[in-house]
Amino acid sequence: MELLLFVITCWLLLQLAFTVWNLSRMPKLGKPVQRQKWEQEYDFPDVHHQHGNKPLLSVLIPARNEERNIRECLESVTACRTDSIELEILVINDHSEDATESEIRKVMAQDDRIRLFHGTTLPEGWLGKSYACHQLSLHARGEWWLFVDADVRLQSEALEAAMVTARSQRTGLISGFPRMETGTWLEHIVVPMMAFIIGYHLPIMMIRRSPRPVFLAVTGAWLMIHRDSYTRSGGHAHIYNHIVEDMELARAVKQAGDPVTLADVHRHTSARMYRNAAEVWEGYKKNIFAGTGRNPLLVFGVTIFYSLLFIFPLVMLLWSIATGQPVLATWSGAAMAIGMVTKGIIDRFSGKSFWLGLFMPISAACLILILLDSWIASLNGKGYRWKGRTYG
Repeated sequence: MELLLFVITCWLLLQLAFTVWNLSRMPKLGKPVQRQKWEQEYDFPDVHHQHGNKPLLSVLIPARNEERNIRECLESVTACRTDSIELEILVINDHSEDATESEIRKVMAQDDRIRLFHGTTLPEGWLGKSYACHQLSLHARGEWWLFVDADVRLQSEALEAAMVTARSQRTGLISGFPRMETGTWLEHIVVPMMAFIIGYHLPIMMIRRSPRPVFLAVTGAWLMIHRDSYTRSGGHAHIYNHIVEDMELARAVKQAGDPVTLADVHRHTSARMYRNAAEVWEGYKKNIFAGTGRNPLLVFGVTIFYSLLFIFPLVMLLWSIATGQPVLATWSGAAMAIGMVTKGIIDRFSGKSFWLGLFMPISAACLILILLDSWIASLNGKGYRWKGRTYG
């Protein structure tokens, strides 16, 4: 048993070193990015003739039952500095059953840059968010389009910083995970795991440098795309029936020969995706199995891997203390500490508390349980419920 824990500890040390290096390679929003040799070259027409010397940015916001979020979201967008850009804000009320439209109109009365659209009947086979985004794309006039979820809040420099990075890239897609605000216990435990999975496993620099779609991580909560790349990739019409539509869109952009960048945006954006434990569970359950490519072998691998690295050392530590085995306790404690520190570093990088890393064994256990629940829901055909809609 000591040998197994020694191997686990060594692996965790290597992962810690990789994580520190990996996070240092993430581009920052507001900084230019360098073009890669594999990227296709395009002749860009003059897009400024209608707007002086300022590029037009379209902010596109799908909203379904977002009464509690949409007003603050819109107010954060309208409060952004726009000295170097022109701005249009397009919102679609996607068959909301609450006071979403009323909240939108309150902000519209104060800012004429906002245009409101009403969602049409969902076509057969389409999923709701993809169709809402598709409808917004039909009305966008900007050079770049920024899709933003209603629970996202922007800081004052966010839009201008986004355009600096976008225009240096010239084409393609840029995304980033907002700083995740959390309140309830399961939010604290589970929500930061999204950033952990990326920082711990995915070589961030390869998202930008490699044309291979396997190197991808994006979020539909904050996703910026050049209008021509949207057309070349097929847009949401191409991925109309995918639950994880943001990843599929990014994959299509890469397959079209355009770049994708995952940027550090947490200083410019924040979001509270969920408000209670039930929402956390159902929200992750809806996406997590689809995020594995619906691959049962990957589900099994993740379960074993996370159990060995983050849960097994805790079990062994408790057992070694109870049975008086100091050597085993030392290796178990070392493995636990390294895993916690690594999680804490990623949390701190993402704008959360370093001390959340102390809950790493619990976070890993919750993630495994949600993944298994998501897999079972797919197997038994019950699907997933979110905002009044059922997803298969």
